[in-house]
Amino acid sequence: MSSSYRWVVLAVATVAFMQTHLHRMAFAPLIPTFVSDLGLSYAAAGAIQTAYFWTYTAAQIPVGLVADRWGVRRVMLACMALLAAGALVFALSGGYGEAVVARMIVGLGAAAVWVPGMRLLSEWFPPSERGRATGLMSAGGGFGGTLALVLVPIVAAGWGWRTAYGVLAVPALVTLALIVLGLRAGPAAAVAPAPRARGAGGALRRVLASRRLLPLNLAVLFSYGGYFSFLTFLPSFLVRQLDMTNPQAGLVTGLITAGTIVSWPLAGLLSDRLGRRKPVYLASQGLSALACVVFALGAPHFTPWTVAATAIATGLLVGGMIVPFVMVIELFPPELAATAAGVTNAACFVGGMVLPIVLGVIVDATGGFAAAFLVAAAVQVVALGLGALVVETGPGRYTAERA
Repeated sequence: MSSSYRWVVLAVATVAFMQTHLHRMAFAPLIPTFVSDLGLSYAAAGAIQTAYFWTYTAAQIPVGLVADRWGVRRVMLACMALLAAGALVFALSGGYGEAVVARMIVGLGAAAVWVPGMRLLSEWFPPSERGRATGLMSAGGGFGGTLALVLVPIVAAGWGWRTAYGVLAVPALVTLALIVLGLRAGPAAAVAPAPRARGAGGALRRVLASRRLLPLNLAVLFSYGGYFSFLTFLPSFLVRQLDMTNPQAGLVTGLITAGTIVSWPLAGLLSDRLGRRKPVYLASQGLSALACVVFALGAPHFTPWTVAATAIATGLLVGGMIVPFVMVIELFPPELAATAAGVTNAACFVGGMVLPIVLGVIVDATGGFAAAFLVAAAVQVVALGLGALVVETGPGRYTAERA
């Protein structure tokens, strides 16, 4: 697995993952406009945001099974084309219902990037490099989320929200071409037996039978549920309570995702060097919960510069939250990597489906954001406790389950 071509594969997977976060976060800075122009509640705006997660989550396990069974490239091609189409449908939507349906299409299109990408990393990279490779691919997500939060409100201010979202179809189409040209199965795929003989159901049963998986899945469910719901409403908080403009609020929120461009690769590299994953994850998980508390209680009294500094510090400190996704592919053999990653990613986004709506209801009921952010913090504290129960993995430590 020393082929230098692995870096080409990683680069394409990273660009593809950038598209998922570009679309995942593109609606968040538009929420103040939707609430004002369409007369929506924050709970309704949260539903539009989470519609992405409904189909994304539902597709994770099927995508993992199909990627393990039929190959990564074909799955990623089909879904990237759907992602581009979904962006155009959202730009043309005429009301709440159409916007929800369009976001569901976008979520379905984005579903086949992370899980097939993790399969590629298990095929192309040895265990001693997987933390770094996973972090680098994740940095693409941070870059995409930052672009969405910073550029979408600026384009929307000048040309309207439909143009701002519709142009996001262009990078998806460029990525489609890169997948055609740059992706191929790795050396491990040639030696790992494909699970076709047992069928997709057999592969899924093998993954779900692992007792090691439950605490990890619950940890990421609460972890990312709290994190994504916090990011969803942070731009609205900055507009309503700190009197920022939409572009300013998007820029400050984008500082968090910009920080993860650095912290995700560093966290992965650190876990490789330590030979252990859990300490890096637990430290970042605790700091992510603390960040929600700081924004809930302190940010209303901060200066704009202090809020910006807090945002960039948050992004630089939460990188270890990506480590559980390295751990899950180390718990299973390569031929089950995508199925296992799909199960864990589905658990992750169950939280992403539910928590933004819950926080939106809290904002509507209280008229402010402090209580909602404190709930996001409490959810992440639960994730921290569950993370302590996760089985340690890492180079030279893990034993993949092959039964």
